[in-house]
Amino acid sequence: MSSQPLVIIAAETLALQAQLGDLLAAEVCVTGAINRAQLYDWLDEPSQIPDLLILEQGLLEEDLPAFCRRWHNHPQTRHCDILLLGSADEVLETEALMAGVADYLRKPLNPLLALTRIKKQLAQRAQCKRLEALSVTDGLTQIANRRYLDEFLCAEWRRAQREGGNIGLMMVDIDHFKSFNDHYGHPQGDRCLTQVAQCLQKTVQRPRDLVARYGGEEFALVLPSVHFEGMAVVAQRLQAAIAGLAIAHAASSVSQYVTVSIGLAWCEPQADESHELLLAAADEALYAAKSAGRNQFSETVNLALVRQLLEH
Repeated sequence: MSSQPLVIIAAETLALQAQLGDLLAAEVCVTGAINRAQLYDWLDEPSQIPDLLILEQGLLEEDLPAFCRRWHNHPQTRHCDILLLGSADEVLETEALMAGVADYLRKPLNPLLALTRIKKQLAQRAQCKRLEALSVTDGLTQIANRRYLDEFLCAEWRRAQREGGNIGLMMVDIDHFKSFNDHYGHPQGDRCLTQVAQCLQKTVQRPRDLVARYGGEEFALVLPSVHFEGMAVVAQRLQAAIAGLAIAHAASSVSQYVTVSIGLAWCEPQADESHELLLAAADEALYAAKSAGRNQFSETVNLALVRQLLEH
């Protein structure tokens, strides 16, 4: 995947798309939207996270303020600024800026001025991405931190509610980690945490899955749109990968190597439910796996069955 910024050019004419595309070709990755359906695809199921939208208002099926709200409320496009293409009209430009666009490009385009404004927005976006990466990354393990986990789980929960989908959550705990730290020392403990985190990250294979540090020696894995039966398959793969690291753990009562316990929970979220339910279920499942002797994964808790028990 390219490391260049991704710019969407949503214009009504191929000529204008080509003009902007030629202007930006050396600077960014460009994708076009020539009609409403292609533009709104980015709000339905975006395959990538864009950095900038250059928009001609005629493609909208709603007024500009409503579109800006939708665009900036979507988890995949909320940090993507909008530059509006419009006629050289000060009233229209003022209304556009008040509606929520970042800047206004007057037609016919002045190539140098347009490029300067676009590059300014992309530079601001690049700086924001650097700051975002620092704020959502665990400093030790370099995977997602608890803050990002909460945001991601909440967004995927809402998506599953809208689409009638499902979501799985795994809580992973390194067995007898306090004893590991006491025996080998904290620097070696930090190295162990990092190795386990990176191993989990590499073992989870789907692009939308998330591995995050939940706290201490505990990690969380969010698996959107996963089959119920697939939860155990992933957990088995994770345990095999951790075993493959063969990190010595002389202070463990379950193995001579570092092992993990995993709690599994899965659900099809209902409209009035909070993602906190899934966290609580996965946490209880982890407790069950540890109580059963550690170095194992729990049965997958299906929240639908929990609902039925509560109703009776």
